Amino acid sequence: METTRNQLLDYFEQFADDDARLIKKVQALIGQQGKGVYTYIFQILTNLDLPPAEAEEHWKHIIAHNKKLNAAMGREVNLRTAVCDYFCSINKSLHNPKIIEIHLFEKTAKSSTFDSLTGLLNRNAFDEMLAREISRAKRHDANLTLLFMDIDDFKQINDSMGHMAGDEVLKKVAQLIMVEKRSEDIGARYGGEEITILLPETSKADGWLIGERIRQKVEETEIRYEGRNIKVTLSGGLASFPIDAEDGLTLLKNADKAMYRAKSFGKNNISFYSMDKRRNIRVEYSTSVEIQELGIHEKPVFTATTKSLSIGGILLESKDHLETGAKIQINISLSPDNPLLVIGTVVRSEKTGPGIHDISVAFIDSDKTVRNEISSYLVKHLKNIPPHSLKATQYPS
Repeated sequence: METTRNQLLDYFEQFADDDARLIKKVQALIGQQGKGVYTYIFQILTNLDLPPAEAEEHWKHIIAHNKKLNAAMGREVNLRTAVCDYFCSINKSLHNPKIIEIHLFEKTAKSSTFDSLTGLLNRNAFDEMLAREISRAKRHDANLTLLFMDIDDFKQINDSMGHMAGDEVLKKVAQLIMVEKRSEDIGARYGGEEITILLPETSKADGWLIGERIRQKVEETEIRYEGRNIKVTLSGGLASFPIDAEDGLTLLKNADKAMYRAKSFGKNNISFYSMDKRRNIRVEYSTSVEIQELGIHEKPVFTATTKSLSIGGILLESKDHLETGAKIQINISLSPDNPLLVIGTVVRSEKTGPGIHDISVAFIDSDKTVRNEISSYLVKHLKNIPPHSLKATQYPS
């Protein structure tokens, strides 16, 4: 999106005195990038925000109008003059236009819209985008998800290495986010080390996939500053319109609450907002696992069958009964060559039939490797699951 717009700006600057070549270049770009280019043309020349189909019609009329002006005046009339005359005298979308050099306007617009350090949108611009996307989601009865992210222990980086190091971390994290987010997603530096990402037409489950991909990428990246490596992690919160909020301000507040919930879970994870504070997205997962109850005296190993898995816990079916509160060790094989050993607490044990128990287990602060293996498994399988089939499973908050 931004690349196409920048290409158009280059054309308008480079061929300011050669309309024939300008139009030829623009038409070629439309052929390459599609009809969305028409929208950018009028955003640049007039600041009007037109749908592609409407913008295409106006562009055709303006080209024809320019030819008529050339014939009537007996000389070449600049395309920009034709645009101004068309929108003031024929279409009348502009009533009192102001003439300004495009590069000066773009420079002013950019400084009032983007954060100078990170290149992301600033808070004011984001608030405007949020209001616009909420209106669009209401109009089209669409989902809109907000991801609210915060750099973990950022103050410690500033205090131990200086604010210049903190600035470098912010810039690098912003760059990673720009690469990992989709072209239609809207990223902003909301304040300090807080970054928000608007995800249009995106369910909460799909939002988690995007947030988790960003979280993992940041965790895996070593940021260099003055010969030193800085390890950085992110915590994030997700809230969706209309299930979590019916307006932009409430959506923002709830995503923020979910982010602080992620912090309370030990940081470096993505959490969902829910009125029920204990919900996690889970997927169906069926395999045999080995379980051993932990205690002073060694307990026998027994097998159980898994029913579902989430980043925070697992649901089991077992012939053996386990008391609520029992600490257990579970040997899980997410792939044939990669068994995982996790520790959990039994939070529910319910008899569902003769000799059959459903046992819900919440994981206890699993280490980074285990958490990322489970996360990767969920990411892989969530991609193929319709959002309406995803379930919520309950674990203590």
